[in-house]
Amino acid sequence: MPDLTRRQVVAAGAAGAALVTSGGIALAEELGPSGGAPTLPPDPTTAKFDFAGLEPQVDTEWGTAAEATVKNFPILEGSDAAVFHFTLKPGRLREPHWHPNAWEVDVPIEGTAEVGIVNPDGTTQIVTIERGQVAFIPQAWAHFIRNPGKTELKMMLTFGNNQPDDVGLSTMFGGMPTDTFTETFGVQNLNGATKSKTTSFFVP
Repeated sequence: MPDLTRRQVVAAGAAGAALVTSGGIALAEELGPSGGAPTLPPDPTTAKFDFAGLEPQVDTEWGTAAEATVKNFPILEGSDAAVFHFTLKPGRLREPHWHPNAWEVDVPIEGTAEVGIVNPDGTTQIVTIERGQVAFIPQAWAHFIRNPGKTELKMMLTFGNNQPDDVGLSTMFGGMPTDTFTETFGVQNLNGATKSKTTSFFVP
């Protein structure tokens, strides 16, 4: 094999550098300007949600729930997350319910919350949480929230779905024949009960 001249070596090096550079540019173009790292939308306000300026979707004399879901917070598109700002008057109850498509994390901001969770084995655990503590409810587990204190309870609820479903006990009761409950629980006085066609959400 003949010896390479200095000019040939320089030419080969330049060709290799050009190949690497062109490949790097193509890869960068494929990955985007950040080189594959996640980027925020151009308008930073889209990453912020203002609960103070939102009229609660649920507003009763016993409590409120303002919801940030993919419907009104588009940045959640493609992410499994939603957040509710939740208030509950003293002594009031968030009716027993479950979320078929989402887990839930309850974070008190003010006041004390009593969270009751029904495990699949039929046992129940009731925990009391205050500011600086959280409660976790697995997906589809039945639960309730009560305010045992003397001041209004304020919480942030985070869900593992950008549009969490909600099935309340009142909804289930309203959608089934009354005799299914009288037979299940062995009681007769439910036959005259008034069945609501809407979810109670909060109860006194």
